[in-house]
Amino acid sequence: MPDPFEALRTPLTPARPDPAFTARLRAQLEVALDLPKGVTMSDAITTPETVASPMREGDIAYASLWVPDVDRAAAFFGAVLGWSYGPGSSGQGRRVEGATPHHGLQGGQERSDLFLCYAVVDVVAGVERVRAAGGQAEEPVTAPHGRVADCVDEDGTRFALYQLTGSEARGPANGARQGDLSYITMEARDSARARAFYATVLGWTFRPGRVEDGWGPEDVVPMTGMHGGHQQATVVPMYRVDDIQAAVGQVRALGGAAPEPERQPYGLSAECVDDQGTRFYLLEDPA
Repeated sequence: MPDPFEALRTPLTPARPDPAFTARLRAQLEVALDLPKGVTMSDAITTPETVASPMREGDIAYASLWVPDVDRAAAFFGAVLGWSYGPGSSGQGRRVEGATPHHGLQGGQERSDLFLCYAVVDVVAGVERVRAAGGQAEEPVTAPHGRVADCVDEDGTRFALYQLTGSEARGPANGARQGDLSYITMEARDSARARAFYATVLGWTFRPGRVEDGWGPEDVVPMTGMHGGHQQATVVPMYRVDDIQAAVGQVRALGGAAPEPERQPYGLSAECVDDQGTRFYLLEDPA
């Protein structure tokens, strides 16, 4: 299996403003605000603080869209989502630049699916939990990016475990910009079995969703849902876009299929299919 995880340990560096610039800006603001005599604004920050909290066990550390033809997928999603790419770990791989969480494309697959890599505190213990819950797991390996193990759940869905190092930052729940993962739907044959499996492996707890047999793992980033009753287990991504009408137009122009966007409580969304049969959603966040 190609190694998709090399980008996981990219650190998040907080901004460090130039002291001279902040002094000038503070002086200008004091004049503009006409502050009372003797009252001054606070000094510039001298010790930057990292805003992002640490990634937690059960979060999604990496996602890769697995497709039959990686070149076609790269062209399609580059046009629809604005993705640009760096090289992956193999000729069939691509790294999506600047995505949150880290994201890739992987070609040569029989059918499209979203491959997920979950963060765990101890990958050896995680492998034991996978096997105890009825799944399959290879022995962990140490790679330049860290300790990982390839796994398969009870439904036959492939995934991986990644051992946290403590340096990984937790991203936003619904992505930050165009092309980011906003939501993930795990379609399961039997939601009760799937919930029990991921509760055992990742410590997930679930709340009922808005639809029948729909469930939401609590406090998972990116936000994730599970839906039961499907003939085949599949993981379907939802991506943020700034202009959903324009994105839907691109999907259609490139040989995919997309209905008119529908208003949902969380924004405008459309369920789409690319020119290789890859299912995905688009979301224009009202915020």
